[in-house]
Amino acid sequence: MADRGDRFERVLIIPHVRKPDIRDFVLRVARWLDSRGAASFLFEEDASTLGVEINTIPVDRASEMSLAVVLGGDGTMLHATDMLWDTGVPLAGINIGKMGFLTAAEAHQAEEALAEIFDGRYLVSERMPVGCTMRSGDDETSFRALNEIVIGKLVRERLIHLSTYVNGEFFMLYSGDGLIFSSSTGSTAYSLSAGGPIVTPDVRCLLLTPICPHMLFSRPMVLNASDRVMVAVEGEPERLSLSVDGRLDVEVPFSSSLEFAALAGSVKIIELPGNSFYGTVRRKFMSPPVCEEPS
Repeated sequence: MADRGDRFERVLIIPHVRKPDIRDFVLRVARWLDSRGAASFLFEEDASTLGVEINTIPVDRASEMSLAVVLGGDGTMLHATDMLWDTGVPLAGINIGKMGFLTAAEAHQAEEALAEIFDGRYLVSERMPVGCTMRSGDDETSFRALNEIVIGKLVRERLIHLSTYVNGEFFMLYSGDGLIFSSSTGSTAYSLSAGGPIVTPDVRCLLLTPICPHMLFSRPMVLNASDRVMVAVEGEPERLSLSVDGRLDVEVPFSSSLEFAALAGSVKIIELPGNSFYGTVRRKFMSPPVCEEPS
């Protein structure tokens, strides 16, 4: 358990601004925080979109916050992770989405969950992210993700052929629709849908999962967190895309090299006692939520 949570004096609320009734939910959380003597903040753009009068803060001052309360589903948690990267601010998710695998509680439990956190009855899960370095000529671009980074094809009808090298040694030529490089946290996301294993989030590893492989060997691989994987396109130049946690898609220039690895540091996710990883897997996957109409 953590120390008492009364040190949470400045709390950033990060909402999914397009969810129905989200404005009222934000105000409800802000009122609860005020009752515990904590100051509530929104990012300036979110406050403007919602039209609420709450303290605002620019993104570049997010490290001044002591806690982030995320109102949404897993996509909102990934967005919040990106906004708060390298700040060390822990994220407590309240699920108003569908799966909510990264969140600590459901919407109807919001006040109860916040009370647990402020009373120090919580755990901080340190999640290892993954990274990719793309080199093209003299240009070098780095990407980072909590869940996964995916190499995919832009031309649907064509297979792509990707040679992989692990720590400089040739490993495998993959043919298919692409490759998923995920963290253990991301093992329950896209990698799982592509046939990858479920890995407990405290395991530091890199998962390599083929997408629709057109080959006899198509097993996902679990690599050591210290391994580095370089990917090269074989045959004719192919138009490829790089998708980062489903929130950023970029086209990969021809003749680029791509290197994937686990990243140092961690993303801090708050968990509540009694919500074990295995229990969450059982609840979320054995009784999946009913799909809602798109908002």
